[in-house]
Amino acid sequence: MIACEVMQEEIEKLMPIPERDFEFVSMDFHLYPQKLKVELQRLIDASQNYQKIILAFGLCGGASNGLISKASELIIPRVHDCISIFMCSDTCRACDFQSEIGTFYLSNGWMITKKSILADYRRIYDRLGEKKAKRMLEKMYDGYKKVLFIETSAEPKDEVIEQSREIAKLFEAEYQTVKGEIGFIEKIITGPWDEDNFITLLPRQEISEAYFSKNARRA
Repeated sequence: MIACEVMQEEIEKLMPIPERDFEFVSMDFHLYPQKLKVELQRLIDASQNYQKIILAFGLCGGASNGLISKASELIIPRVHDCISIFMCSDTCRACDFQSEIGTFYLSNGWMITKKSILADYRRIYDRLGEKKAKRMLEKMYDGYKKVLFIETSAEPKDEVIEQSREIAKLFEAEYQTVKGEIGFIEKIITGPWDEDNFITLLPRQEISEAYFSKNARRA
């Protein structure tokens, strides 16, 4: 299973999981879909000795579009990003979830990785000062009116909650928390990989962006 680092804590809560090997992909790729695509394809190519390869990713800005496995079956959730994965239970249709326009979503895993808005802001602040740091932040994240922190079964530390509140202050945005789910993450790992929620591809079938539509069916 190849998973985003953002859900590593949630996955580790479910361990040990028999007959599963895990590879976690750094959040450093998060802002660069083409680089993420290259890394995912590299990991897929290196995992051809497995019968099935499960990708704990969504379309992710097009990063999954065009991925292919030569010898192994490929399974990927029918979602656009990890927000749906964190917000859906094992019984709902994840592709039906619609994120709110103008809302910036955060989770425990996203906050504890090396790359975060706060870390970037502090680096710019130390180098260029507060005024320029705020100006660059406004350019990058203009339009967000709310910061929503998703609480999953991975208990967030007080400092993580405080940091997420600090991001809302920097955005001059409303701050809310919402209870997330871990059921869909467990379903990604163990199945069943139903047609409504997952794309299953035979060897040498490419992932297509069209497959992520909620009206799409098995590739």
